[in-house]
Amino acid sequence: MRAYPGRDSLGPTARSCHWDKQTGHVAPLYQVEGDANPHFNANFSIHHWLDRGTPSSKLVMGMPMYGQSFSLADQKHRSLNDKCVGPGLAGTYTRAGGFLAYYEICEKVGNGGWTVVRDEQGRVGPYAYSGNQWISYDDVSDIRRKAQFIRRLRLGGGMVWALDLDDFRGRCGCGKHPLLRTINQELRGIPGQRTNDCT
Repeated sequence: MRAYPGRDSLGPTARSCHWDKQTGHVAPLYQVEGDANPHFNANFSIHHWLDRGTPSSKLVMGMPMYGQSFSLADQKHRSLNDKCVGPGLAGTYTRAGGFLAYYEICEKVGNGGWTVVRDEQGRVGPYAYSGNQWISYDDVSDIRRKAQFIRRLRLGGGMVWALDLDDFRGRCGCGKHPLLRTINQELRGIPGQRTNDCT
């Protein structure tokens, strides 16, 4: 079963410069103005199946532990849905153009030279840019919103791709596994101190 009819097996939120010729968030929770298709977000996809009678307990929502990167067509145009010319540079460890692990993203941002932009309404996670490089990703706050969304709709749970892409060494300043710990705390309702954003 596909997440949204008519889209390939990568699901509704998969974005690439190859397909869309523009930047976009790796896994938007909600639609934002300027989106070419209002259906490519988790809220629409989940409600698509709920509206058709799928029991909420049968739906599991995915959350990425990685970001998608793009090479901008014009460094002066660096917002969501701006033109790109190809994938972003490969990461030091993941070594794949257009794809960066969360730990690679927070190291880049933490080392300086990157501007991070957050959606004030929390519809999508942050994006960051430096020169002609542009990255969209989920941070701790966005993962928390998604886990709360899962609980609020009483979905069957959450899943991630992939465990080894979180900050498993604690290099980013939020302790080890900040994204996974946040999912665990929120989905299980564990009280206590919450992890802050590292980027």
